[in-house]
Parts: sequence; structure tokens; C-alpha cells
Amino acid sequence: MKVHFGGLSQNPRLTKLQSPQEPTRSFQQFLRDALGEVNELQQQSDVAFTKLLSGEIEFHEAMITAEKANLALQLTMAIRTKLIEAYQEIMRMQV
Repeated sequence: MKVHFGGLSQNPRLTKLQSPQEPTRSFQQFLRDALGEVNELQQQSDVAFTKLLSGEIEFHEAMITAEKANLALQLTMAIRTKLIEAYQEIMRMQV
């Protein structure tokens, strides 16, 4: 019985190895940027409540800004928890 591999050796993607591409942003930079955005949302929330107290903006605008900051912080904490759990799981692995 003759087995035909359908020209696998002639596939240009398999004959030439490609070097991996360098990531455009490191994981550290990604985390730093994300935490910076969360911090900025928290600061905007503080400014919004100051403006609310001085009568410059309406109550609903301040609450929307505060809720955006709250959601961003909750997401950050959830990601932090998952990262810690993943790290702990890796540390429990047997080598």
C-alpha cells in the first residue's frame, strides 16, 4: 500500500522556519498602561464630585464617572486575583 502525503514537503510554510516576531508591548508595559488608565478614571471621578459640589455638573454625570471608575477598579482587582491564582498554581506544579 502506497501512502501519498499530498505534497507536504512542497508547502512553503513548512520548509522555511520563521523567527518569532517581537511583541510590540511587553506584559509589564501593558499592565503599567492599564493601571494608569484605572488611576486616571479614579482621578476623573474625584474631579467630577468636586464639580458636583460646586454645581458645575449634574448629579447623573458625576455618578456615571464614578461608576466607570468603580467598574475599572473591580475589573483590575479581578484580573489581579486571577494572576495570583495562576502564579500559585504554577508554584504548586511538580518539576
